[in-house]
Amino acid sequence: MISWRGGRALSGALIAAFAALFLILITSPAQSRKRARQASAPSPTETATPTAVPTPEVKTWDFDQDQKGQVAKGWTAVEGDWIVIGDPGAPSAPSTFGLGPGRFLWSLYKMLEYYPITVVSDPAEYDDFTLEASFKAVGGRLDCSGGLIARYVDPNNYYVLVAGCPSDYFALTRVSAGVSTIIKQSVVPIDKNVWYQLRLVASGEHFSCYANNKMVFDAADSKIAKGRIGLWARADAQVRFDNVKLTLPPKQAEAAPPESPAAPSGSESAPPPLPKMP
Repeated sequence: MISWRGGRALSGALIAAFAALFLILITSPAQSRKRARQASAPSPTETATPTAVPTPEVKTWDFDQDQKGQVAKGWTAVEGDWIVIGDPGAPSAPSTFGLGPGRFLWSLYKMLEYYPITVVSDPAEYDDFTLEASFKAVGGRLDCSGGLIARYVDPNNYYVLVAGCPSDYFALTRVSAGVSTIIKQSVVPIDKNVWYQLRLVASGEHFSCYANNKMVFDAADSKIAKGRIGLWARADAQVRFDNVKLTLPPKQAEAAPPESPAAPSGSESAPPPLPKMP
């Protein structure tokens, strides 16, 4: 027979058990829902850091801030009377850089093998680049040709992309030790008083030659590795140049030294061996 106190204790235990069960039934769904929300919540995505893209270096000359009748700032007249000349119809008005009338008798004396040259004063030499400019032949009793000089070493060693006038030709020529050699040539009409866009792309021994943004031909030559840039004319040609532009390829970042392999996590270097006992 259960005593009054024993029955009371048993009743209390039952009540406590029912209360615990009730709390478990209430809290279990809430905990399940919380765990489900945590599982379904998307994990944050790391934002990738954009890699810096190297940009090409560009140098331009439009001659509009230079004094007329003088050699353009930053340029050296190697041969011929190169001066800044006003031209309201230039692509970048009001000024151009070129040659006026003259040199007729001297060109005859030289049997037309006379080449006025101007180069940038900066002694920096370039191997790979894109050189372009607007060009116009104005006149010349003997010749009216002009062109772009590349990899200029001295007056006897350089490349030149020639717009031939009045002979209507486009040619890449190498001058080496004072001797001219045509590397490649094509027929392209070159008329007086018409602006043309000339472009020469040099990459190693490979040259791409363009007229008015259209490739005329590719050529290969490895005789001259690097040099300065400039402008060129023949005999008594009266020529104009505008918007000379030099584009250099982006500099390649130096390769980082390889990292040494990391030691395994938690590993320790082995202790030095114990000295031998005597």
